[in-house]
Amino acid sequence: MKRFLKTLALGPVLIATAVSADVPRDQPDQALQELARQLEPFKDVAYAERNGYVRGSACEVHPTLGGMGFHYVNPRLLEFTAPINGKMNGTGTYTGTNPPAILLYAPDGHGGLELVGIEMLVFAEAWHAEHKEKPKYRGREYNYMADNPATPQDEAHSFMPHYDLHVWLFEENPAGLYAQWNPNVSCSNLGIVHFGDH
Repeated sequence: MKRFLKTLALGPVLIATAVSADVPRDQPDQALQELARQLEPFKDVAYAERNGYVRGSACEVHPTLGGMGFHYVNPRLLEFTAPINGKMNGTGTYTGTNPPAILLYAPDGHGGLELVGIEMLVFAEAWHAEHKEKPKYRGREYNYMADNPATPQDEAHSFMPHYDLHVWLFEENPAGLYAQWNPNVSCSNLGIVHFGDH
């Protein structure tokens, strides 16, 4: 198992260090361990593909904040519709984690891919047609992602405005369990797309 789960198993003192202060303290970390166990089959990319996931991005890395890896998306869960101005759009409001809408994989250094985390994503327009509040996971609000005309970066990653949240279940993240980027994730010169280049 990856370092994150190994550390969780050692006890409550190390748990706080492993998952960082951004984890609500009233949530049992055993729930994260159980979710990781349930998602074990998805460590095999072929299994994910057989269950409807397709590679939706090159390996993404930020020049200073770390990586996200490859996004394997489930079009059925996201309910993709026709793109708008070249950006992906959808009507899905699914926020489940088993399975998640997106699986995050990084090069394993041996020519394959390893599962490092998951991502939940809902498009903002579809979500607010049914909900007033932002989506949440374990009390944590999703991040709102939309392009900022004042910057050159594609801050929504070729998607229409949406809410998303990463959960680094299989790779410890010093930036936080729910951080967008993970300094421990590297693209190892494999299909790298720098943030802002796409």
